[in-house]
Amino acid sequence: MTKEIATARIYLGSPFYTPAQRERVLQAKALLAKNATVAHVTFPFDQNFVDSAESVADRESGRRSVLWQQATYQNDLAGISHATCGVFLYDLDRIDDGSAFEIGFFRAQHKPVILVPFRVNEATPKGMNLMLAQGVTTLLDGNTEFARLATFDFNETPANPVSGYQIY
Repeated sequence: MTKEIATARIYLGSPFYTPAQRERVLQAKALLAKNATVAHVTFPFDQNFVDSAESVADRESGRRSVLWQQATYQNDLAGISHATCGVFLYDLDRIDDGSAFEIGFFRAQHKPVILVPFRVNEATPKGMNLMLAQGVTTLLDGNTEFARLATFDFNETPANPVSGYQIY
């Protein structure tokens, strides 16, 4: 049995737009905090850049300043660059282009990605884009295996390829 050592630096990626997505992030942070192999977790919204020249109305409507866009993009890439592994809470009912980009950036750096997909609408067929399905290292089903984030070995990041999904 190998000794568990906290060396993994996790980038926790997730959309953060709905109450359910925000709740998943809190749950994931709590699970990762229990994991003996995790040294640090970066969640980009915890280091959210604020452009003091933006109005509250602009922030709430999504009309973000160029300064905010540039700083947020650079902060996210820095977080990915400093991480040893990515964990992505992926909402299959509401696809997030930003998370897909970040996953691609991780893989371009030859770093492992653990995808944790969630589905609320069980009537929707289980489907995933080819680039996402083949791009991730490990799949942990969010609806049934979410709790495994507390015990997953992030030092070894064992592969669990995507299966059971229609790939398009």
